[in-house]
Amino acid sequence: MENEFHRIILDALTEAIIKKTVVTIKNNDNNCIIVITATEGEIVVSLSKIPSMMNDIIMAISDCLGRSPDMVYNRMSTLKEDYLIYYMVWLDRDADGKAFVEKEFAMPQNHITYLSSKAIALLQGNN
Repeated sequence: MENEFHRIILDALTEAIIKKTVVTIKNNDNNCIIVITATEGEIVVSLSKIPSMMNDIIMAISDCLGRSPDMVYNRMSTLKEDYLIYYMVWLDRDADGKAFVEKEFAMPQNHITYLSSKAIALLQGNN
């Protein structure tokens, strides 16, 4: 089951990178949605519901990329009240990463639970 889940995540990540599009995975068993967006500067994975799935997602993508995420945070959905969305972000380019970290860190509704040393250095470079 875990290998199948990892394969689905990595297939979706590959599709997002190659097609330069947003890829959505819907799990009908638990009504969970995973959305993967990949640009040259960052990979952003968002997860609705089921925060316990975050570790599996992080493990699958981190193993593939050879590094851990640079940011992990959550925030209330703007579309659905009392609905948390969990985000995992891997940054690639410093210029894009700096803008992304600044934007997400400045949003008061974001509850940031993890910043890598790279993300912290990008933030400190502004102050």
